[in-house]
Amino acid sequence: MNWISDIEEALAKRAAEGKRLLMIFKGNGDWCRWCNALDALLKESSALDDYLETEGILGAKILIPRKTEDVEGIRERFGITGIPFLVFYSEEGTVEGTTEFIDDGDASSYVQWIESVDSSAF
Repeated sequence: MNWISDIEEALAKRAAEGKRLLMIFKGNGDWCRWCNALDALLKESSALDDYLETEGILGAKILIPRKTEDVEGIRERFGITGIPFLVFYSEEGTVEGTTEFIDDGDASSYVQWIESVDSSAF
C-alpha cells in the first residue's frame, strides 16, 4: 500500500480520482501510545492494506503534533477528538464515518469498520 503522508495531497487525489479515502491521523513521534498500538496492529497483519488495495481505496497516514502544538488547527478542521483518529470519505468527498482506536481490535477490525460506514456497499 502506498500511503499518502500529506493532508492536501490526499484530499486532492481523492477529488481528482473520485475515490474513497481513509485518513489515519496519528501522533508525530512516539509519544502517543495508542498510535503506537495501532501501528503495531497494522504491522502484524496486512488485512487493512490488502483491503484498501483490493477495493481501490486511497490511504493516508497523517502525522499531527501534540494538541498544544497544533497551530494549524488540524484537530478542529477534521473534528479530531483523540488520536489515532480515522476518517473515511466517500467518492464524493463526504465523511462517511470516524473512529478512534478500536479496543481489542486487530487490522481486520478496521476493515469491518470501513465496511460498516461505507455507503458505496449499500
